[in-house]
Amino acid sequence: MREFNITGSIVPEKHYYVDVSAQLDALLDLVEKEKYFVINRPRQCGKTTMLHFLRQRLKDTNSYAPAMLSFEIFAQWPDITEADFYGKIANLIVEDVKSAEVNSFPRKLARSTINNREAFFNWLRRLCQSLPKKLVLFIDEVDAVPETVVIGFLANLRAMYLERQSKPAPHSIAIAGVHDIKNLKARYRDETRSIGSASPFNIAIDYHLPPFSLENIRQYYSEHAHETGQEFEEAVFSRVHHVTNGHPWLVSVLAKTMVEELVINRDEKISLAHAEAAIQKLVTSRNANFESLYRNAHKPEILPLVLDVLTGRKRAFNIHADPIDLGVRYGVFAEAEQQLVLGNLIYAQVLYMHFKEELEVEIGGVLELIESNRLHDSSGRLDFPRVLEKFQAFMKAKGATLIEHPTFKEATAQLLFLSYLDLLINGKGWTFKEVPSGRGRIDVLCCYGQQKEVVELKLWYGARRYSEGLDQLAQYLESENLKRGYLLVFDRRKKKSRIRKASAHRVQGKRISAWVV
Repeated sequence: MREFNITGSIVPEKHYYVDVSAQLDALLDLVEKEKYFVINRPRQCGKTTMLHFLRQRLKDTNSYAPAMLSFEIFAQWPDITEADFYGKIANLIVEDVKSAEVNSFPRKLARSTINNREAFFNWLRRLCQSLPKKLVLFIDEVDAVPETVVIGFLANLRAMYLERQSKPAPHSIAIAGVHDIKNLKARYRDETRSIGSASPFNIAIDYHLPPFSLENIRQYYSEHAHETGQEFEEAVFSRVHHVTNGHPWLVSVLAKTMVEELVINRDEKISLAHAEAAIQKLVTSRNANFESLYRNAHKPEILPLVLDVLTGRKRAFNIHADPIDLGVRYGVFAEAEQQLVLGNLIYAQVLYMHFKEELEVEIGGVLELIESNRLHDSSGRLDFPRVLEKFQAFMKAKGATLIEHPTFKEATAQLLFLSYLDLLINGKGWTFKEVPSGRGRIDVLCCYGQQKEVVELKLWYGARRYSEGLDQLAQYLESENLKRGYLLVFDRRKKKSRIRKASAHRVQGKRISAWVV
């Protein structure tokens, strides 16, 4: 029986997998055209699996001798010597090629001693000339190449490519990693190691490995349904795609949680409620993927942008800005409607929770104003009008001075309200800020069990802007397929209206309750 895999590469006989035939066809075309190319994607996004699938595809053609080199082994070997490095990768090539070409691998080359860069590349040329098939090198985890050798290694590969019409060279080379080659150069190069103005690998083509589409997720999850008979509701596919933005590891871990922990009875259909429970379990867990996300978000060039996005500051998406480009490669950032956003909704939630202490507005006294036992109806759902009424009471008692301060902005209001909701929900649900929707962006989306509530936050700028806020919220509700929503208006005027109750509106067929605090 196969399973959803969240560690290491996919083994088709053991694991469910997404049909990547289209990507493999594109990569095979690059190999056939003798291209040298790079695949840059964040960690756990399927780079290694794709290389393994391509390696097998090439073997099946009987025209290529593919060799897989994983440089991950060098990550814990920072002081490796040039002799050890080149000797090791020569052995890796011998082992991998011999596994497929047992009878045709040149014996003399298999026994060669490699102890420096020049010896390795001379050996590699002789190997390319001697093999009856075309040598293709796959270099995975190139980011782990030790600083002492990376520039020279890449520079020599580039030289082989440029001279390949007159001298033997690998037919094609694929390099996979998080950084692109120019970023590797930026990391390792200084004035004492200059190799000139040229990039060490500027001859390579960038190949974009796309995230999972909605159809990919449907096909992926349906493999489990076909083998076990356990079906998924259609809403599960769209919900998982919505919160993960197609990130392969996140899609896989949600599936694994649903079928192995939440619904182990194969006769029970997996519902949207199960998907929400899996999401909640994931965002409250600690794992290596999130730890890597936190480390990358804390990088000095990325951190200011992360805090800007979390606090609601609008920034245009500019891939030519190095910090944004780097953040995209780490999976921290993405683009939505030409604006800089966090990589996906799950990442947005866990980053908000991670940086909460740095972002949270002081809300002392709020706990004593929340009577949680009175904020649910008889069915256990949150009584959201009551939730807003309590927030209004808190703001009247504690927040008047804060709102009237000239530096108070919508981002401040958003964090204040989110802090209130987090205390109220207390791990039983989750909140999203600045959620992309089909018709713009929602300020706050609150999920509590199967309950979903949308709240648009505005500062008071007059009746016209108030009316525009109602129209905007109605459009958001339509995109989320909801009939009811809430507008929360923060009035900074010292002489406020005495009307403190919610006002009811009917806009574009949607019921909207507006609260002024």
